This record gives sequence, C-alpha cells and structure tokens, in this order.
Amino acid sequence: MGFTELKSWLRHRHPMVYLDRILDYEPGVRLRSSLSVSGTMDVIAGHFPERAVFPASHLTQAFAQSGIILYQLSTSRLTDDEITVIGSVKARFTRVVVPGDRVIFDVRSDRIRGNTFSFSCRATVDDHVVAAFKGTLVRSKIADLGEQLW
Repeated sequence: MGFTELKSWLRHRHPMVYLDRILDYEPGVRLRSSLSVSGTMDVIAGHFPERAVFPASHLTQAFAQSGIILYQLSTSRLTDDEITVIGSVKARFTRVVVPGDRVIFDVRSDRIRGNTFSFSCRATVDDHVVAAFKGTLVRSKIADLGEQLW
C-alpha cells in the first residue's frame, strides 16, 4: 500500500503522518510498515542540531499509526464521527534512529475485543531492533469524548 492510500486510513495529516508505506499485511494478524528518516524532516532540525536523532516519541507515533491501520483492516474503517484514542503504550528503545535509516515496523494483533485493540510491535533498522512496543487503541465516537472545542 503506497503513501496516498495509506493516508486514507489515517486522520493525521502532514507533518504528523510518519509512515511511508504498508509493505504487507494480513487482517486480524499482522502488518509491516516502513518509515524512511530524512535529514530534511522538520523535527530533525531541532533534535538535535549538532547530532540529528529521530525522536522516540515520533517512533511511538509511527507505531500507533501502524496499529490504527491494522485495526481498521481487521474490523472496519472509522466512520466520520469516530476516532481512535490511545489507551496505553509500553515502549522500550534500544538504539537511536538517525537520518538515512529506514525503520521497519512489524506489528501483531494481540487481541480485538469490541472497540478495543491490543497490539505489539518490533521496530528494526537493518535487522537490528531499535524499539519494541505494546499498546491498546480504543475506537470512540467523537461526541462521547465530551464537548468538542473545534
């Protein structure tokens, strides 16, 4: 799945779309996605100017976006009045990611129960593990989240 189609599965827009493509998937089971880190990314300019490092928080966001897409492929697309909310994230970072790296996210569906999706992921660069994640997403009606200020 290329970048244009991938964006149709996410509510996020530039500069918050962190995935470049979906390499492979099996609904209800797994998804493999990629992120190519470039020195021209806005976030790299300030993190850190003297030695660029891709922020771990942005790796976490890419993990979540991979999960959001796998969840929808496994159930149904979000409707206009729905959104996914992160319920929890447990992360472990083992190496830094720098410009020029291509991060591969191997995401597994751990459990789907109602509107809750539990999933895990291993992120690698050149077959070296850079991070591991476990998380939950909850599909929610936007109106159920309280008064909307936008």
